[in-house]
Amino acid sequence: MRTKAIALGGAVALSAVALSGQSARPSATLDDVVNEIRALRAELQHTSGVNARMQVVTARLAAQEQRIAMLTSERANVTNRLLEATRERTDMEAQIKRFEYIESKHLPEELTRDERDALLDTYKVALAHFGDIEQQLRTRDDQLSAEIATERNRWLEFNGHLDALERALK
Repeated sequence: MRTKAIALGGAVALSAVALSGQSARPSATLDDVVNEIRALRAELQHTSGVNARMQVVTARLAAQEQRIAMLTSERANVTNRLLEATRERTDMEAQIKRFEYIESKHLPEELTRDERDALLDTYKVALAHFGDIEQQLRTRDDQLSAEIATERNRWLEFNGHLDALERALK
């Protein structure tokens, strides 16, 4: 019986301690609740704003990636055309050197000296044309290279904005 009395006394003591802990915490007032709701509302507005900005920046980032891919593809096309133009120009230079080397006594029977000179003039005009095309393609290649570098810098800028927005969400 004595142990029951001690156990009952202990339970009463524990209940008293628990009740005193609850009574020590003041109950929330209406002002406290209103302030908490305002803080939650401000946090929600901040998060919504960051999410909206993140969506816009993500869309811009994707557009930049598409632009870079398009410019890179165009540059690859220009590079291939430039290689072809360079090959045609060097072939034409070799052809001109062969014709300039041929002297009148070494001309094929079906080719007269006047025909050789006319053909040589035609080759020189074609050589100038290939040189012009090659120069235009080199210029376009340089322009594309600069545009790609600019677009990559913009991509890095947008990616930096995304990083900053991500940090703002944490």
